Amino acid sequence: MSNSYFLHDAEHRTESWKQRHSPDAIAQLGAWRWKGIQENASAILGLICGKRVIDFGGADGPLGFCSIVVDEKAEHKTLSDVRGEVDVIFTSHALEHLDDAQEWIDDAFAKLNRGGVVIVHVPSYTCRRWRKGSYANPNQASKHKHTFALSTDGGLPDGEWYDRIDSMVSLAGFSIESCEYVGDDSILVIARKQ
Repeated sequence: MSNSYFLHDAEHRTESWKQRHSPDAIAQLGAWRWKGIQENASAILGLICGKRVIDFGGADGPLGFCSIVVDEKAEHKTLSDVRGEVDVIFTSHALEHLDDAQEWIDDAFAKLNRGGVVIVHVPSYTCRRWRKGSYANPNQASKHKHTFALSTDGGLPDGEWYDRIDSMVSLAGFSIESCEYVGDDSILVIARKQ
């Protein structure tokens, strides 16, 4: 369900993007301010409704729906701070700030119950300002430490290391159900623990 119309929305900081990422919109919309999340709302809602959900990195713009927020600004700082297994782990634009994104994906696999789902929404290499080392937000502790692409991408710009997010998710043991570029220069991966 790729929608290339929105692919460069973040790169060019369109008026729509600026409005959806204003402090008021972030407070009201949370994770739903992202076009990639909006474009896949029915699939995401079908996966999270009535489930025990962790929202990793969602303190400033949570997914909502009674999710358990895990963030340096929240009560739970790590996945292991949440007791027991969960049904769904959602993360949006947080993994690029971690030193070791693969370790987090492995931890997410361990935290999910059998049949559990991970929903990973990360910035894509298609937005130059979001690449490793180049993006800094005064509200966040670190620059981006990862530049994400898909394993099917060939001909990527030279001189940079690209983390193939779908390969990382598969390596942890997940079975990928959906993997695509989505609006706001992002990648959305939905995968299940078998």
